[in-house]
Amino acid sequence: MKSTLQTIFLTSLCVSAWLQICSCSNQELAENKDEDSANHVHTVHIENLVKSDLRKYIEVNGNIRAEKSMSVYPIVSGKIAGARVHLGSEVKKGDVLVYVDPSMPGSHYALNAVTAPISGTVISIPLKEGTRVNTETAVVTIGDLSRLQIITYIPERYAAYLKKGLDAEVVLDAYPDEKFTARISEVSPILDEATHTKEVVLSFEKNDSRINAGMFAAVNLFLKDYKNVFSVPSSCIIEKLGKKYIYLTSDSVQLPHSEQGKYYKAHLIEINADEEISGRTIINFVQPVDQIQNARVVVQGFENLQDESIVNIAE
Repeated sequence: MKSTLQTIFLTSLCVSAWLQICSCSNQELAENKDEDSANHVHTVHIENLVKSDLRKYIEVNGNIRAEKSMSVYPIVSGKIAGARVHLGSEVKKGDVLVYVDPSMPGSHYALNAVTAPISGTVISIPLKEGTRVNTETAVVTIGDLSRLQIITYIPERYAAYLKKGLDAEVVLDAYPDEKFTARISEVSPILDEATHTKEVVLSFEKNDSRINAGMFAAVNLFLKDYKNVFSVPSSCIIEKLGKKYIYLTSDSVQLPHSEQGKYYKAHLIEINADEEISGRTIINFVQPVDQIQNARVVVQGFENLQDESIVNIAE
């Protein structure tokens, strides 16, 4: 009996000692894990979170033409007997452009003068001397090259934005490093059923002798301005369970047993994402954020971060 009690007592002492050892070991492991977590630093790239102005635009193409042009037709049939003008000639209303000879074989009639109905520049003389023409044959085209326009076609999904006065930047193949300015002067009241586009006319804000009718124009048409907004690279927005987040860093933190340097906490912040413009997304915050003052957005290296992860900033 005495031996049995001694055995039970010794066993209890061993179990108690083993539990104490395990408890200390687990506590030490937890402390080491916390210390390792605190000292694990992720290297990230950042950009300052600041407000700026953004412009929503679309890229379209168009052709340049004279704002006012007119094809000229003879009033009699015959053959072109001679031209008084050449391509690029400046003419005034009433000037003689070409003569048409209405004579038939065996007969002779006076030459018929075809005159300019408007003042402008000769932009087309499609027929050569001796060509037979009738009253439906255009012999000359005159245009007012002092006022040039761009004709373009805008997809239906942007129709709600279109109105007179919207401005645009224009680049021409002949001058790829220069930007010309234009504004919408006309918007078609109808939508083309076949192409689901609207015809839009843009007028250049300044006359420039380098711009010619017939040129091809690449146009950035500005649809809407956003003033004083936060925006971040679209690629740094994280989506979790239908919500969107970004990581912000703010004040530096001091790490125990760390090498000299500055370290920061990365805070996971929920956002609402608005319009995306040229790879950047306009954002606003779901809740007021204390870290906005002097905050930086983590734009690279966020893939393995968690809320309050420790980071340093890559140079």
